[in-house]
Amino acid sequence: MGQFVQFAINGLMSGAIYALIAVGIVSVFKATKVVNFAHGYLIMFGAYFYYTFAVIIPGQEWAPAWLASWEPAWLMESREGLPMFSPMGAVLDWAQNLPRILFGIAGALVANAIVGRIIERTLMRPLMGQSVFAMIMITVGLISIMSGAASIIWTADADFVPHIAPNAPIRFEMFGTTIFLFGADLVNMLIALFIFAGIVLMVRYTKSGVAIRATAEDQSTAYSMGISVPKVFSRAWVLASTTGAIAGAILATRNGISPSLGLFGFSVLAIVLMGGLDSYIGVFLAALAVGVMEAMTQWQLGGDWAEIVPYVAVLVVLLIRPHGLFGSKEVERI
Repeated sequence: MGQFVQFAINGLMSGAIYALIAVGIVSVFKATKVVNFAHGYLIMFGAYFYYTFAVIIPGQEWAPAWLASWEPAWLMESREGLPMFSPMGAVLDWAQNLPRILFGIAGALVANAIVGRIIERTLMRPLMGQSVFAMIMITVGLISIMSGAASIIWTADADFVPHIAPNAPIRFEMFGTTIFLFGADLVNMLIALFIFAGIVLMVRYTKSGVAIRATAEDQSTAYSMGISVPKVFSRAWVLASTTGAIAGAILATRNGISPSLGLFGFSVLAIVLMGGLDSYIGVFLAALAVGVMEAMTQWQLGGDWAEIVPYVAVLVVLLIRPHGLFGSKEVERI
């Protein structure tokens, strides 16, 4: 039973990250009716931007010394005499890197928002009023462009970045088994849940959210009501890019950083289809369910089997509910 709890918690933590990634895909679809196949590569760019601002720039000779390593006297004194792998040592190691972590997150948010704005303004907006299929194919073409650009700009070598939160080990007993977690994973889960909840509330209760919902329902009617549809498109892409930057930074701390991070988006796209392309709640529940199923499959059958879980799950759901668990069923009148 203890092992079941261990893997269930691991699955929920992974599911929260999936939900954070999926919220960008859903936001773009709700505003534009376009499925962004390149969202995984926006996440990859966010990870690389975090790497740039948290690792590359602080390591330059011209960068201030405190940005690379913050070493106040009180912090150095606190580290003296601590045993290896102690929770306090992990917290102090994180505090030493805090300036470049904050610089990295801020830089990744701004840089990725600019990338999303450029994509929307130069590639998507000129196709407004045209076939949705053409816009979707633009996002497919972006996959090769962004993958190649990342390899050229940053090289294809894998690297590691500092954790966003203290990575102190956490141990407790449950059902006679020691449950082992990392503090950074728990904080990452809380960040993902907080951002997801904030976006859902924004779409539900703010004027910008109402504009997104109105535009998704009928662009022509939204225009007639005074809503700037191009601005709604732009906001949706910037929102997807900024949440992608945070998701990219989290994934980079968990898995290292490399161009293969872009492939992560395809698994999450399957989760979005499973939950419903226009349903935040459906995608959230699907993300948690797939996270737990992956963890349980890895426990019982191994990691190779866990990789196919999202695709098997979405196939089963779509056979029963073609519009997803909570997606809106579209009715076409002739």
